[in-house]
Amino acid sequence: MLKSYSEILTIIDQIDPVAYARTRNQLSGAVTRLSPYISRGVITLPQVRDRLLDRHKARDCEKLIQELAWREYFQTVWAARGDDIFSDIRFERDDWRHSGIVSAIKEANTGVAVFDAGVRELYDTGYAHNHLRMWLASVSCNLAYAHWHSMGKWLYYHLIDGDLASNFLSWQWVAGTSINKRYTVNQKLINGCSEQSQVRTMLTYDRDDMNTLPTPAVLLPWTPENLQTNYPVVEPLPSAVGDTVCLYTPWTLDPTWRAEQSAARRVLVIDPTWFDRYPVSDAVLAFIVAQGQLVIPQLEVHVGCVTDIDGISDTVATYTRAHQTNTDWPAQFDPAPKLFPAVDGYYKSFFAYWKAVEKTSREN
Repeated sequence: MLKSYSEILTIIDQIDPVAYARTRNQLSGAVTRLSPYISRGVITLPQVRDRLLDRHKARDCEKLIQELAWREYFQTVWAARGDDIFSDIRFERDDWRHSGIVSAIKEANTGVAVFDAGVRELYDTGYAHNHLRMWLASVSCNLAYAHWHSMGKWLYYHLIDGDLASNFLSWQWVAGTSINKRYTVNQKLINGCSEQSQVRTMLTYDRDDMNTLPTPAVLLPWTPENLQTNYPVVEPLPSAVGDTVCLYTPWTLDPTWRAEQSAARRVLVIDPTWFDRYPVSDAVLAFIVAQGQLVIPQLEVHVGCVTDIDGISDTVATYTRAHQTNTDWPAQFDPAPKLFPAVDGYYKSFFAYWKAVEKTSREN
């Protein structure tokens, strides 16, 4: 999955937005596979959009740009609501059976071929198709009645494109705690979006019946979360006294950011404040560090709170790009690039947010 910056730009330039719009719901469809580099901030949403529009007609890019907007929407919700995104944000549910991990899903042993193959791919590569994520969430929350937060932590742990807002707000959308409707799935839908043709599985029912059916026996066993981050051992950083320092989060690894300041030290901060609370696998952490060092020359790595960096309070200047995980850093904040900078604040649904985007676009 590691890509140089030029390789990532080539991937963008090779996107066929018409094929994407036509086949994106298929597990074998023409999806972009850009999510690891977008979520880690190596490329920005406006950058993807602008390169698309340089090569394709605007109407052909509409669906892909709208999908990019979902990611920005989730970020605006996080910015407006903060930690509310980690609990029932609008509609409370009290019918959870447990706050653990459904064993059959964790062990890739559900009997639903697409699920089991998808979970094995997740473990092998750190990637899962967006629809597979939605289907796993639906079965976990709306058939097994496992709490969306615990199952969301399990998925996030393994995703190399893990984004806290996109992940947990997507789980809430499926579970019906951000919109007053639960997303349902059945075997017919899965077969229609994959190359499988399974029949008589635990998901052989009408989608409208999903929320009233008893939980299949295979989905009843569960295990506690038991997730933790194993941090890399790194050498202490040299003192930053008198230096100009650019600080990066694991979600803001843009090699073009302040690139003109060639003498600045560049430091990736892996803050346990977030990685203890929402752990990631060894493979995810290794990807973050390796991808960052691949695209940002001389990138140093600090594991710990940013205030533990020796001399950070006595630099010539300290810069960082704004992100919800670094709001308390002692630095000058550069704004995050946005697709739609004129649209901000909290919108209760993506539909309301998109209406605001369209209104702003007409006015401009």
